[in-house]
Amino acid sequence: MKWDNILSACRKYECFPSVERLFSACPILIRNYLTLSSFPAGQLLIEAGSPCGTVYILVSGRLQAIEEKAGEVPYSFFDIVPFDIVGDYELFSEDTESFVTVQAREPSVCLTIPARFYLQWISADSAALFFRTRLLMKKLSLQLNSSRRYLLMSYEERCTYVICQEAGKVSPVDGIFRLKLNREFLATKTGCSLRTIHRLLKEMEHKDMLALSGGKILLTSTQLENMMNGLDPYS
Repeated sequence: MKWDNILSACRKYECFPSVERLFSACPILIRNYLTLSSFPAGQLLIEAGSPCGTVYILVSGRLQAIEEKAGEVPYSFFDIVPFDIVGDYELFSEDTESFVTVQAREPSVCLTIPARFYLQWISADSAALFFRTRLLMKKLSLQLNSSRRYLLMSYEERCTYVICQEAGKVSPVDGIFRLKLNREFLATKTGCSLRTIHRLLKEMEHKDMLALSGGKILLTSTQLENMMNGLDPYS
């Protein structure tokens, strides 16, 4: 796919100015190795412990980074949103294996480039390297602050926090937020066991904080607002 075609395809995305800025001085030879790829939800992009030969630049959708072997279930420690870049941490730190597993959380679109060409280009392009460094520092700062707040939460508060996050990504139907959140996902996000998640959801339903129906979590606007108000100290 030619660079002009890639740019044209990226114009519809909010991160288009960042795409232009990052690649403004990228040599044509390197641009020729760029591709625009679509990934369905659940698609594995990077596997922890394996060599990663590709750098992914997310332009649409959402990815999920998962740390393996962090308890009874894998522990998802951050979501990846546009215009995040994955696959280059290891290049900068000169590690030969990927730190985390990365998969598509929802249908996503990424710019992809072979890792060796990415490193060759960005190590010689000071403007692109500075831009990437700023993105990286911002991401790390957000993750650190989020982790500190998250550590202060009980499991119920973590569960509430995740539910509020997911509810913010859907539109209510007839005043009801319907969330397709299975217990494995919640256990992954909160770092606790499936048994604990099952107990927490039952307790929250008993407190009239939510309703459980057919594997879905149902929330009214009032219930969601009450949950969010309860999390104010952590926002």
